[in-house]
Amino acid sequence: MRILIVDDERQLALSLKDYFEPDGIEAEIALDGLSGRQKLEEESYDALVSDLRMPGIDGMELLRWVKEEGPDIPVIVMSAHGEIKDAVEAMKIGAYDYLVKPFDPDELLIRIKKAVENRRLTMSFRAGMRETRKAGEMIGESTKMKDIVRMLSKAAPSAATILLTGESGTGKEVAARLIHNMSGREGPFLPINMGAFPEHLLESELFGYEKGAFTGADTRKQGLFESAQGGTLFLDEIAELPLHLQVKLLRVLQERKVQRLGSLKGTPIDVRVLAATNRDLEKEVQAGRFREDLYYRVNVIRVRLPALRERREDIPLLAGAFLTRFSSDMGRKIEGLSREAIEVLMKHDFPGNVRELENAIERACILTDSDLLQPRDFDFIAPRIASEPAASEPAKAGKGESDGQDGTLEAMEKRAIIECLRRNGNHREKTAAELGITRRTLLNKIRDYNLDVTEKR
Repeated sequence: MRILIVDDERQLALSLKDYFEPDGIEAEIALDGLSGRQKLEEESYDALVSDLRMPGIDGMELLRWVKEEGPDIPVIVMSAHGEIKDAVEAMKIGAYDYLVKPFDPDELLIRIKKAVENRRLTMSFRAGMRETRKAGEMIGESTKMKDIVRMLSKAAPSAATILLTGESGTGKEVAARLIHNMSGREGPFLPINMGAFPEHLLESELFGYEKGAFTGADTRKQGLFESAQGGTLFLDEIAELPLHLQVKLLRVLQERKVQRLGSLKGTPIDVRVLAATNRDLEKEVQAGRFREDLYYRVNVIRVRLPALRERREDIPLLAGAFLTRFSSDMGRKIEGLSREAIEVLMKHDFPGNVRELENAIERACILTDSDLLQPRDFDFIAPRIASEPAASEPAKAGKGESDGQDGTLEAMEKRAIIECLRRNGNHREKTAAELGITRRTLLNKIRDYNLDVTEKR
């Protein structure tokens, strides 16, 4: 970190420079406003610390120049006891903070670090405001997301089946679209959520049927495997696929042919298959709910998408992209988020991940009365999920079960489901919609976590 200290008190400036050095802060010194401005024009700094009273160009004039023409960096002003009014005026002009002399160097150090971090968040947010959320675009500057995009770009041109894992809302379908877009395949990208269809409809959706194959089959229907010819079929929530359909899927993947219901012959297909799940497929195999041979067939390349809490540095960027989209769609002129609002988002665990952040920004855009989103616009989000429901809450952990206060992903998911059920009066459709999962997936999780739930009618 590089900062510029502008003060005509040479000894104070030198002592601050020496004090900051052990913390890895490189401090340059200017003894008047004019030389300070020259340094700002010639060099790059992360922050400016300036005295208010100096001969020639004083701190107030230097501050005005920085805000109007100079670099976009935070400014912390130093003032004497009799200059409080001037310090307040400096804050109105745009100073980040001020300190009254004499002060503890530690206090200045803390404020410098906070100012630089807030600038980084603001710049990241602005970058997100400039991003367009095109289909298949993955937003993120974190090392984890860059590594994932790099891995996907290597795997995309191949025909290998890719298994995308991660919690609900982490962007598995977005990743699948990105793979398709980078694959060079000219056919369509067709997604299907396995948990969104009853078993009898899921089979006909995937494989199609011939006329007269069953009661009501008045015409022949092409399934998704045939419709995706030359393209990509994305099988979301593959763990929800019933066992008897897992056998049919395995045969299609092995033979590269699909057989419609009521047909005796197979149709050759050229389809790239991508699969996704928020469940542990290895545990599903051990429990007998997922075929081991199909598991190895879909798990050729495995990519885990991190939870949003594991890449918090991407939150400002994502928030900016969502705000741009929603404010445009709503015809509203919302300039951005305040530093404090970004800090609120950064502290939240987001059990619903990117989807929850997207919903939070959309709700804030709808309800805000301001052109700059403030912490009050996010008062519906708590800094963390409550560790357990109160005794009066309708959703309770099953008898003998852990209340989920440990820090595992399963415990966090369990707490999120309990809290969401409580908010929705145990209404499963509403709870599933808020969590961004299907009703069947929610029922499976209620069963897995042994939750005692009686739905209100």
